[in-house]
Amino acid sequence: MTLAQLWTLYRIHLVKKGRAPNTLRLYDRWAALLVEKYGYRRHMPAEFTTGDAEEFLEWVAEEHGRSSMLNARSMLSGMFRYAVRKGPLGVNPVREAEIPENVAPKARTGGAAHIETEDLRFVLSSVYWSTVPCPRKLTKAEKARGIRSYTPPTVAEYCEDADLADLVTLEVATGQRPSQVLGLAWPDYNRTKKEIRTVGKVVRVSGKGLVRVVKEADPKNPQGTIALPEFAVDILDRRWERLQERKRGNPPPEDYPVDLIFPSFEWTLRDPVNANHQWQRVREALELPDNLVPYTFRKFMAVVLDDAGLSARVVADVLQHADPAMTQRKYMARGRVHHHAAAILHEVVTGSNTGDQGHDGNGRAPTFVRLS
Repeated sequence: MTLAQLWTLYRIHLVKKGRAPNTLRLYDRWAALLVEKYGYRRHMPAEFTTGDAEEFLEWVAEEHGRSSMLNARSMLSGMFRYAVRKGPLGVNPVREAEIPENVAPKARTGGAAHIETEDLRFVLSSVYWSTVPCPRKLTKAEKARGIRSYTPPTVAEYCEDADLADLVTLEVATGQRPSQVLGLAWPDYNRTKKEIRTVGKVVRVSGKGLVRVVKEADPKNPQGTIALPEFAVDILDRRWERLQERKRGNPPPEDYPVDLIFPSFEWTLRDPVNANHQWQRVREALELPDNLVPYTFRKFMAVVLDDAGLSARVVADVLQHADPAMTQRKYMARGRVHHHAAAILHEVVTGSNTGDQGHDGNGRAPTFVRLS
């Protein structure tokens, strides 16, 4: 069996296992590259070795970056694990492959940025009230030929027209991904308890378009209930009134499948990719860094709850992570300056409880007692 044939069987297996459409789309990308370079080779006898796997992964890393390489490795390793389980192949050649280190990153680096509280407040106030001009992003062709001058809307005007301000605020309030927030529905909102259930997420499926996926065992959208901060309840209350008014003037179709909190203006699903592009336009207008992405708000929640002294288990529950260790490893900021830790050490060492920077209550340097 060639690697091309093995991939075909493995992909059928992934579909039966219910893998997410976006996962299949990414795997298809790396599989196409694999088949192009090695598709004629057979996995039995072993014409694709550990060295070949390392060569392929190095090539993906150089051309597409480290994160893409790791994703390609997951696809490749899973494919050969499948071959070990189903056929005569005795060893997974990817298992011993070394991951390339010091790979030159592509485009944005370091993942989503961490954001400080004051910067977050600036973002939230800007999407509702900023008067900074918000020009549209031009394509390369438009930049080359030039476009007629026009008066761009302000950031606040653009966010209102694009229905972006409430979306950004709910991303901050829930710590959910854009695809999840766009899948929230009014029947799952409990105003009395100030809670909302996360049930569906919006994804684009090849051949079907936008789909609201409801899947119980989805690791990227586990069904659960989230407690809402008061500001989110206020936003949802106002949003409910506006949508009711809109329904009176422009009612949704009779076959409207679910009463979405963030429907399009045609009462259809909104594309998370388009929402991200809209955010990019706002981000550029506000001169924010490129790595300040919607995922930043998810990281912000983790840092805030960690600084408040909540356990990793609680933070993982809020972010709906199955493994608290992963929450600590990937979401909680490291390398920060902790003045409160210095204050605690000062109190313990000096016996004071002033929180002062190295002085006692009279402003004098502390007197240390020699231990006998």
